[in-house]
Amino acid sequence: MTTVTDTQPMQTERLDHALEHAVVQSWDELMAPLTSGLIQIEYQTGDDGSLEFLMIWASTIRGHWKLVCELWMRPLWSHATGLRFSNDYHSAAFAHTLELVMGHENAFSKLPDQHGLIQVYPPTQEERREAERWTSAALDHLGCEI
Repeated sequence: MTTVTDTQPMQTERLDHALEHAVVQSWDELMAPLTSGLIQIEYQTGDDGSLEFLMIWASTIRGHWKLVCELWMRPLWSHATGLRFSNDYHSAAFAHTLELVMGHENAFSKLPDQHGLIQVYPPTQEERREAERWTSAALDHLGCEI
């Protein structure tokens, strides 16, 4: 891997992968006590490609979604900046990882669409290990500690 500064994008490190891996790492906290279901990351970027907001939704019953949390990067008349959990969801580990990733947003390649969805299915043990390795390596590369 090449050395990268916070302002120099890592072409192989995609922000959508970082978000997905953060969810996988915190799956047990976000979906507890259930291991089945689906998590969806909804996001919107500005014209410059930077993240404006993301919302994490959970579904344990097909067609029914509950808001897990929302992160607003820019203030709007109806939202203040920051991360807020909803519906009795909370994960300190997820909040910390998300804070680290978004604090270094410019080091990752931009999200592929201005408005998009990332669906995360229940992870296997191998997918959990891969998410931990990937996130650890990416954040270590940026000089962050999980």
